[in-house]
Amino acid sequence: MLRYFVGLLAALCFVSACSDGSQTSCAVNTDCPVGTQCVESVCRVVARDAATDMGGGDTGNNTMDVVRPTDTQAARRLMSVSIDPPMAQLTVRPGERAMQRFSAVARYDDGTTSPASAPEWTLSSRTLGDISVATGVFESNSFVGGSVQVTVRIPDGLGGTTSATAPLRVLLQSESFAMGVGPEVRGFFTDIEPMTAGRSATIVYPLDRAVMPQNVYPANIQWLEGAAGDIYRIELTKPNFTARFFVRHTGAGFSNSFLPDVPTWQAFAQTDVMNPGEITVTRWAMASSRAFAGTPVRVRFAPGALTGSVYYWTVSSARIVRIDDGTATRVNFMPNPPWPRNRDQNCIGCHTVSPSGRYMAGRLGGGFNTGTVFDLTTDLTANPPPTRFNPTQTDWWFNWWSPDERRLIATRGPNPTGLGLLDPATGNPVATMGTPLPANNATHPSWSPDGREIAYVSGAADWGVDYRSSDLSIIPVTAPDTFGPSRTIQRGAMLAGGNPAHSAISYPVWSPDSRWIVFAHGFSARSATQPAALHITRRDGAQLLRLENANGGASGELSFEPRFSPFDTGGYFWLAFLSRRDYGNAQAGTRGTNREQIWVTAIRRTPLGPDGTPDPDPRYGGDPSEVGYWLPGQDPQSRNISAFWAPRPCRPNGERCSVASECCSNDCRPPSGGGPAVCSPPPRTECRMEGQTCSVDADCCDGLTCFNRSCLRRPG
Repeated sequence: MLRYFVGLLAALCFVSACSDGSQTSCAVNTDCPVGTQCVESVCRVVARDAATDMGGGDTGNNTMDVVRPTDTQAARRLMSVSIDPPMAQLTVRPGERAMQRFSAVARYDDGTTSPASAPEWTLSSRTLGDISVATGVFESNSFVGGSVQVTVRIPDGLGGTTSATAPLRVLLQSESFAMGVGPEVRGFFTDIEPMTAGRSATIVYPLDRAVMPQNVYPANIQWLEGAAGDIYRIELTKPNFTARFFVRHTGAGFSNSFLPDVPTWQAFAQTDVMNPGEITVTRWAMASSRAFAGTPVRVRFAPGALTGSVYYWTVSSARIVRIDDGTATRVNFMPNPPWPRNRDQNCIGCHTVSPSGRYMAGRLGGGFNTGTVFDLTTDLTANPPPTRFNPTQTDWWFNWWSPDERRLIATRGPNPTGLGLLDPATGNPVATMGTPLPANNATHPSWSPDGREIAYVSGAADWGVDYRSSDLSIIPVTAPDTFGPSRTIQRGAMLAGGNPAHSAISYPVWSPDSRWIVFAHGFSARSATQPAALHITRRDGAQLLRLENANGGASGELSFEPRFSPFDTGGYFWLAFLSRRDYGNAQAGTRGTNREQIWVTAIRRTPLGPDGTPDPDPRYGGDPSEVGYWLPGQDPQSRNISAFWAPRPCRPNGERCSVASECCSNDCRPPSGGGPAVCSPPPRTECRMEGQTCSVDADCCDGLTCFNRSCLRRPG
């Protein structure tokens, strides 16, 4: 009996010591000393009734069993956890942050509840913002709307966790009024009459069903119909996004157009990325004081950024200019090209950009056609700019780079032209082996990205621009500077469904995966006046399709000079081309001028079978192109042709960004101290998988390393 009271006294002393504020904190039972359990993040003694143990197998000689519960909470068992509020919705203006606090409530087997201890908060996706792991405070990023799941986990006291989830929705909404327009005009649009020809504002740009990358510069929304004093309500909408703009027709000089601000457009692009967005223009006519509905135009944004720069030729100035991704700024990076040998004109044209984006080869002069190579990483504003070799020594017209940038395949004289190989470092001709390159009636060469073949126009009856009949042929590359016999895969006079008068194939270009060739086919190779349309064929010529969406429909015949971006993103290849179609209206665009402009179409990357899954047989089941968009930043008053993409790799951590898909980490957000958004390391819960982009090794999941900005598995 004495031993029992000694044990009881020891137990009471132990309990007292554990409840005087010196308790050990814990997460699970194994964190606690023997004889205690982790209850609500504190190690506590869980005492048993001594009467239960007395006489229990030791003939009444019990020693040190603790006798009674000392904390009623310690005996409770966690049953569940819930989140308060059970669902939440934030309405946020683009550019303005908002916060939502969540709390976790623990429910026990005795029916009681209390704030949960040691909660851990996470989000199903960080696209909408961040949540504090410890406090449960969510802060929106202000530029993406949508829905995510909030999850909380708490220790269950038995070495595991109990969790709960709650939906969170972020709605982006904004409203703005142009100068001279006040909030009272909202009332003009309470009673809207149906679409009425001649009275409704008809949107003519962007085109209905156009597909754009997420980081594209805002589209200049253009419409027809209007008079001085009219009020227009322009709306951009998605399930979790609404932006309204009110503008007034100011009379002479008003262009029946509206350019959304960049932050609003980017939010429109990134919110609900799988849903098309709608653009509508509703007109309130001052003459009748009546509002007329407009027909919505639907646009879709591919889940990716189209990086790089486009170098194109402005015919009016005879200069190459550059537009960088996500901008609408033309950069005249080489204002004074070198003079050709006969010094007839210091202009540059027929240019190409090397696969790395470092070098540009171009033809100089108006007719003599000497050429040279420029290093695009150097300052080219000097007069004359630096060149890799003497710009008066070598003649060529059209050219293309080998994938390793060691060679140029070029159209060379005499007339009619043939093909020759050049060293882009020296400008010297290179002797070839195997089958000689075609010496006559050949032009527009294009080297496949995999280096195995060269596509070119064969049977051209003129020097490379004005011919009216030709075929598409392939030259195999069998070894360095060595070629096999050519073969013809498409004949211009025999294209299925083609206009009998259209026999000219021109400007073939390879898709980034080297499986497809896109080319123009029409009456002539010249884009200024003649009709042509874009087609796509397999590299073996076994399939041929007309790109109806890119061409503007079955009757569209105003598309020329296709040029692929070197990247595929968002499930698409991206193709720049020339078109004389109308861009927008006559005030802000090119309507009625028949003027060449640069457009971009998305080409579905993977052929799909009848069930919508990737087809193992690489054949498209139908037109793989999408309705295109006008390349922002051009001068609509100039003829713009010959667009070439210069690659720009994904942006590393710390570099400025506008959308997540521009970043190697796929995470674009403001730094913790505030400021403009930058590419940021992904959280460990969202590490980058094998083959995905990265900035550093820490971006990649365990076992992978970041090499050449891709997460790859280490050898062995």
